[in-house]
Amino acid sequence: MATGIRSLVSQQTESATAARELIEQLDGFVPAAVVFFAGHSHDGATISRKLKEHFSSAEVIGCTTAGEFSERGMHNGCVTALALDVSKISRCSARLVRYGRTMEKSIVNAVQEMSADLAIPSIRNADPERYVGIVLFDGLSGHEEEANEVLGDLAPMLSFVGGSAGDGLEFSETKVFCNGEETDGGAALMLIEAAVPFSIGKSCSYAPMEKSFRITSADPLNRIVYELNGRPVLEVYAEAVGTTPDKLDSSVFMGHPVGLMIDDEAWIRSPQRALPDGGLKFYCRIAEGMEVRLMESTDMVADARRAVARAGKELGSPVSGGLAFNGVLRRLEMDAKNLHQGFLHAFEGLQVSGFHTYGESWLGHINQTLTAVWFA
Repeated sequence: MATGIRSLVSQQTESATAARELIEQLDGFVPAAVVFFAGHSHDGATISRKLKEHFSSAEVIGCTTAGEFSERGMHNGCVTALALDVSKISRCSARLVRYGRTMEKSIVNAVQEMSADLAIPSIRNADPERYVGIVLFDGLSGHEEEANEVLGDLAPMLSFVGGSAGDGLEFSETKVFCNGEETDGGAALMLIEAAVPFSIGKSCSYAPMEKSFRITSADPLNRIVYELNGRPVLEVYAEAVGTTPDKLDSSVFMGHPVGLMIDDEAWIRSPQRALPDGGLKFYCRIAEGMEVRLMESTDMVADARRAVARAGKELGSPVSGGLAFNGVLRRLEMDAKNLHQGFLHAFEGLQVSGFHTYGESWLGHINQTLTAVWFA
């Protein structure tokens, strides 16, 4: 087992019991940080509080999920976690952000407080090879884009990597947790000073097709597109994928998201559902004037393996493990194509904790992507 990093799993359904089992798995291990992912039926605040009470010097953040996983298996309704000690991270600090009416101010205050905790003179000039941020957003308030913009303005050199909390595809309530506190309208932030090299991973497992669209009418704040190329969006999209508007469902959307292409790299925007008013609602924002390409699925399993191999090459040493954030539509594709074991094989020999998200974050808010932080 790699030193300084440990993945944890509890299949207990009672939250205090699950927390106790996680603590038992850390016997003799003194974490500086614990990041956990819990099925939405769990009381995540209890898990967070119990972990913080036992490991008082550790920072603890977590969120609810649309499924959890580790290198040992896929889970649903369980708790997975990753613990890191001072041999992996020198220091870290965490804050819970409640958006309220002053989201920007709340994020600014949290980042300034974390920077002070780590004695960073200027967060704008912080070394991106030394510091990395972990961000867990609530998955239903729809503010990931603004929050990422604020983080990018505050710390343009740093990566904030993470995902949006889920609730098992019920789309009713998602929560994030930090040191015993919780919110269903905000974010849990962690700023890490790494003691070893780390690498940011991004794998979307989609390739662009010939079809391209310009967004000609949209409601970006509500993530709704009404027209593509000057025509009703449902008609244009259905024609492009070879079906009719009445046949558009999650299986079609899962196989054919759209991608914003930047330097030949796709940043995925996934349709969520067709609306009665003729609009197409997405899992993240698409602005008028944006040009996107229709995408088709590639080999998710091979891409996951390449992502880990690429991280090892960037690090110049073997990957010990990390945190992984996998879009829930990718999980549904795994379900449909029986890809779970192949996907997990990419993490063989590593210490990994992850969850299936309602959106992934790195340099913005994206969909149907695997984002990760890998530690040497």
